Amino acid sequence: MPDADVRDAGVPDAGETDPSSPVGGPDDVDREDDGDDGGIPALLLVAFQDRMHVRRFSDPDEPGHIRTVLGEAGNAVAFVDDGPDHCMIGRPVGWSPDGCVYFLVARISLYGYEQMRDGEIALADAFSDARDISLCGIFESEGTVQNVMVARHYRRAEKVPADYLPPSAFLEFEDAPADEE
Repeated sequence: MPDADVRDAGVPDAGETDPSSPVGGPDDVDREDDGDDGGIPALLLVAFQDRMHVRRFSDPDEPGHIRTVLGEAGNAVAFVDDGPDHCMIGRPVGWSPDGCVYFLVARISLYGYEQMRDGEIALADAFSDARDISLCGIFESEGTVQNVMVARHYRRAEKVPADYLPPSAFLEFEDAPADEE
């Protein structure tokens, strides 16, 4: 897993781009998929689809359809339904110079989503009761997803680095270190 560089790549205002990034920098994470994405970045939707249990997104007219983002900037968390009793949650974490964009994704109960939506649980605690927590990396080239990987899987929320959780700035990772024995 890449070590987070303490440099703050931040979550820039729209229009700011890091020209040295092969994926266009943090702005590229905000690219929208289509008109029905609920404001969820297209690459995060790819990570959701890779990790969700139901294996398909619900249609907007289906009962229980959820596709939304709660919060703003570094505190934002995206949600999509994953069956009748669960939701996938996720947030952009960072990017690396090799062109990989990282997202933290997990599965929570529908009740947990409703509590966050209604303000009963703070978004900073969005991953505290989550299951199947993964740091996913997505490689994209010329607008096409080339590879989706699970860079790290966390059995418990307390094992997730605090820099990956809301509210945290978008990180720039250094190259992944060699495997340690």
